[in-house]
Amino acid sequence: MTRPIQATISSANMRHNLEQVARRLQYFRDESGIQGPDSQIFAVVKANAYGHGLATAVQAFAQADGLSVIEIEALSRLRELGWQKSLLLLEGFFEAADIQVLDRTRAITAVHNFEQIQQLAQAQVQHPIQVFLKINSGMNRLGFVAKNVDRAYQQLQQLQNQGQVQLLGFMSHFANADAQLQAIAEPWALLQKITDDYDDMLCICNSAAILRHPQCSALQKANIVRPGICLYGSSPMGMLEHETAADYGLKPAMSLKAKIIEIQEVDAGQSVGYGSTFTAQHKSKIAVVACGYADGYPRSAANGTPVVVNGVRAAIAGRVSMDMLTIDVTHIADVQLGDWVYLWGENGPSIDEVAAHSGRISYEILCALANRVPRVYE
Repeated sequence: MTRPIQATISSANMRHNLEQVARRLQYFRDESGIQGPDSQIFAVVKANAYGHGLATAVQAFAQADGLSVIEIEALSRLRELGWQKSLLLLEGFFEAADIQVLDRTRAITAVHNFEQIQQLAQAQVQHPIQVFLKINSGMNRLGFVAKNVDRAYQQLQQLQNQGQVQLLGFMSHFANADAQLQAIAEPWALLQKITDDYDDMLCICNSAAILRHPQCSALQKANIVRPGICLYGSSPMGMLEHETAADYGLKPAMSLKAKIIEIQEVDAGQSVGYGSTFTAQHKSKIAVVACGYADGYPRSAANGTPVVVNGVRAAIAGRVSMDMLTIDVTHIADVQLGDWVYLWGENGPSIDEVAAHSGRISYEILCALANRVPRVYE
């Protein structure tokens, strides 16, 4: 038989989380009395839908207006899976040959430098390539700085007149949307200054901006929001008080569990695992669980990282190894071989709790689930 470890992917919870995003945006619009187009929602499914699978995402996010990826090959795969609505390539294309994939899949692309504009001008296409002009609003990764936006816009507009592109509008990405409002005040003011003279669509808000600053999503002009991590049941703010995933009504989309394969009696003063990072202060009962960092569980998970056994919280005791981890179950009277240990998700700690105890972020952990872990899709 296969190792007793299993990840469950819940398309129902992914669908629920998408509904929560839509409700939040509509609630803010209603409460604010804003008139204008509703926000379109492009669910972010890059990195194999954050480890949850593209096929699952196509089904779970069927009510989204579009899907967003960074991998050029994912555009064709999503079309093969039956997705007929919009696709957005968030980082833009990487070489001129990619433009043919954009043409074939009728996908939208970000354009963030003049070299891409030149490649679009030289491309032989069957249909105008839909583009968003990306603005660098302070992240300083991709995008045109403010002084170059008008020139880039004019070049794209010229290509639009020639039938090469269809210019949809502007996009950007907040560097600090997971912080308080003042942290995005400057980039938001910059974006408004640049785009107010245009009647083009905006594509700006990520999960953190949607949850913390929905006023940036509910606009009087057409706009697209790009929820990512929140669709998978994690808060971009991590474990901040009153801003956990549960506080926002989000449900975990991925759950991981593994069985106890051994129980050791450890005397006071004895240590457990590589490096002897855990030493028992009294006689203890240590359970060995069939999950390790080769399965995607973070090796950096510290002593005290929570798990749940038989409905009772327990904690990691000792360093996570490649194929096993050890937990202190001294306080659980009825624990035995074969019991399931819930490592994150439903019936266990949140993925954000595990991340906080590991010095990681939930994104890393979800994306790192190993192929060798059996999956059940619900």
